[in-house]
Amino acid sequence: MGHNERSLFSKLVGSLILLLLPVLLLSIYSHNMNEKVITKQIKQSSIGQLSTLATQMDNIMMQLETFSRVLIRDPNVIEFQDMSLLNFSSYEQISRKKIIQDKLYLQIASSDWTQEITVYSPRTGQSISTARGVAYHPELFLKLRKGIWNFPSPSDNSEGFSKLELITVEPYQAAVDMSKANSIVEISFDMNNIVRMLDQFDAQGSGNVLFYKSNAASLASSTCPPELLKDALDTLGRTQLSEQGDITLKVEGMSYLLTYSTVRSLGGYVVNIVPVQDILTPLRMTNRFSYLVYGLLLVVGIAVAWVLYRNVQVPLRELVKGVQKIKMGQYGTRISLQVKNEFRLIISRFNEMTDEIQQLIENVFVQKLQARDAELKQLQSQINPHFLYNSLSYIISMTKLEKKDAVLKMAYHLSDYYRYSTRVQNQQVKLREELKNTADYLSIHRMRMNRISYDIDVDADMLDLEVPRLILQPIVENALIHGIESLEGAGIITITGRRIGETCSIFVDDNGGSLTSERLSELCKLLDSPIDERSESCGLVNVHRRLRLRYGSKSGLALSINLASGLRAELHWREETEDDEAVDRG
Repeated sequence: MGHNERSLFSKLVGSLILLLLPVLLLSIYSHNMNEKVITKQIKQSSIGQLSTLATQMDNIMMQLETFSRVLIRDPNVIEFQDMSLLNFSSYEQISRKKIIQDKLYLQIASSDWTQEITVYSPRTGQSISTARGVAYHPELFLKLRKGIWNFPSPSDNSEGFSKLELITVEPYQAAVDMSKANSIVEISFDMNNIVRMLDQFDAQGSGNVLFYKSNAASLASSTCPPELLKDALDTLGRTQLSEQGDITLKVEGMSYLLTYSTVRSLGGYVVNIVPVQDILTPLRMTNRFSYLVYGLLLVVGIAVAWVLYRNVQVPLRELVKGVQKIKMGQYGTRISLQVKNEFRLIISRFNEMTDEIQQLIENVFVQKLQARDAELKQLQSQINPHFLYNSLSYIISMTKLEKKDAVLKMAYHLSDYYRYSTRVQNQQVKLREELKNTADYLSIHRMRMNRISYDIDVDADMLDLEVPRLILQPIVENALIHGIESLEGAGIITITGRRIGETCSIFVDDNGGSLTSERLSELCKLLDSPIDERSESCGLVNVHRRLRLRYGSKSGLALSINLASGLRAELHWREETEDDEAVDRG
């Protein structure tokens, strides 16, 4: 194999490498972004779930706190403060205590958590409780804070280690001096209630969940490893926690994501420990497999390049491809292959030919667009706002009658109508703008003739479609002049728009008297005839021609007789797609 052959083959291999290198770099970037996105989604999902869990815990705590405040103001509890000092019989005392105790049991039955509720009367030393053997011991309340949940400390090994307690006193000022308290309500529940809630949350997703409160006993789900729990608590203790957030933790080479959310009622946090590395392992395995595939593609590509070089006539192949592209309408096709043989002249002539074809087609296309635009503007200019004089006369009359509001309304409608009608630089507008202009036009006529009413009902998904400017006003004008004005009674114009698939239709109906089949036939024949400005069908033909110029021969205006024996004008067209535009340009 000669030097030139080796050089060409090296170029083929180099080109293959340059082709795969951006793909490889893009793949690496994509993989890194995927890891970031997945990690972000894990954070958001975990924090969202924790927020729900925290809200559930807050709701339970709030229910208990609310019940405590309501209970301590209960008339039966207030009566219990001095019950033994009052002149009640034993039976009456037992009955009143039974009422209070029933309320306590009702609260317990309505809650999912196991709890104990006790009402104390410091004056009499009596108590009513859902637990057995509860007596009033004032010294036990001295170390407990009032109005908030009291947590056991981590070093507390007493019998009450596993319980949370809420003390509510009445009056509120007695929280400082318990000797002044009239009543005390104590609500406590086993912390295993929180553990069960954490276990339920843990069973619904990956990771381990715990409840953390600084300087208090922390709780974790049953499946949380002790070593992981210890490292997580140490990390949380060293971190300044916000209301919600996340922390990255590494334990024995494993990466964990700690997400947390505040439980306001308990002054702590629910924390989820997610093993991010385990979740990302399948993605990383996929990445390694992708790199292996890229390597195999490189090897196979080199082999294919060798076979193509040794067995295929490259210049001939490029010529065939170029001819096929020209056939498909890709007139910008050029053959960039550099050869030093007989194909050099053929390739040069091919490129010159395609360049001339492309210039010719572009020139013809530009001329076609210019001609179409000129005709559209000429057709649009034929729309004559002849009703201006009548509108100005109306303004003069209303001014003489000192009807300021009517003058202002007419002036506003005229201003909007002519501002829209005279903007000829943009031939295409949104349908909602065209409908607004038509409504202004109809409102002007309705102010001049009170017997006219109109209704517009167009599908919402059609309002942002682009249509030729002033495509509806001529139809409405025709309905007013040749249909409504000849009526002695009320005139009604209805505009309805419907879209089925890519086909759009707008129906303009009037109740303008009896339209005969012969007259309808004459109007239909006039649609395809040259425009005669003196003809009463000028506006209809105008719209018909503009629709066909814009959307093709299958679009246009269709006329029929409606149920009110008036004229129905249907504007129909097929919404353009990118393929349609490409065919039109070709």
